[in-house]
Amino acid sequence: MNNPRAVVRNWRDSESYLGHDNAIVWPILSPVKADDPSPFNCLTMASGFAGHSLQGGKSTDYHAHAQAEQYYYILSGEAEVLIEEDRFPVSEGSVAYFPPGVGHQLIGENNPDWMQYLIITCPVPEEKLAEGQPLGKARVLNWRDASPNMGVHGNAVTWQLLERLVNDDDPVTDQPCLLAFWYLARQAVSKGNASDYHVHDDKEQIYYILEGEGTVVAGFDAHPVKEGDTVYLPQNVPHVILNDRHEGWLSYLVVS
Repeated sequence: MNNPRAVVRNWRDSESYLGHDNAIVWPILSPVKADDPSPFNCLTMASGFAGHSLQGGKSTDYHAHAQAEQYYYILSGEAEVLIEEDRFPVSEGSVAYFPPGVGHQLIGENNPDWMQYLIITCPVPEEKLAEGQPLGKARVLNWRDASPNMGVHGNAVTWQLLERLVNDDDPVTDQPCLLAFWYLARQAVSKGNASDYHVHDDKEQIYYILEGEGTVVAGFDAHPVKEGDTVYLPQNVPHVILNDRHEGWLSYLVVS
């Protein structure tokens, strides 16, 4: 039996297609498929991790996901996100979260430039969709609105953005809304520093490199990483991220 290992893929290396009317889609990571042993078909909990590009002046289709939650992370550009009947401006660093069954659309009619963004999706268990169960609320925020903290993951600075909705009187953020995901955070490491070396036995994790370059050590493997790389970390694989050669900050998303 093979031991699980990390997978690294840059969005530019995936095969793109046109989807959601006007978006160019790069499917970076997909769920495990019995009939397709591609190393990028590795997700066991999430159901999709993709990069999207939207031409200036265009919009995507209006749609909803009945049994999945989803969020967009804006990498560049400006637009509006329509959630049910309300519009919200989004730009670089914005997160837009959509619970199951909530209609949404990205509208770029007033934006002359291309927009780049990530779409991350996770199926929600049937019991959490049952009548009477609390559902998360749609959210739009920017990472700059969150307060940074240190000490949780070594020398990484962490901005906690979204967290799971639980019966807890002391949430980490003011955005407890996730039903199947555990959390979304942005982290940054300065040159010569690293996060802590740790392991998760109950969740898979994904790093997306936003800026800079460095190294992810996962198990016995060392992976050089740079802007645009996605790092998949299976359960029970110890890992650490280091800024071992970049003069500025190594910044990345942490998806769990």
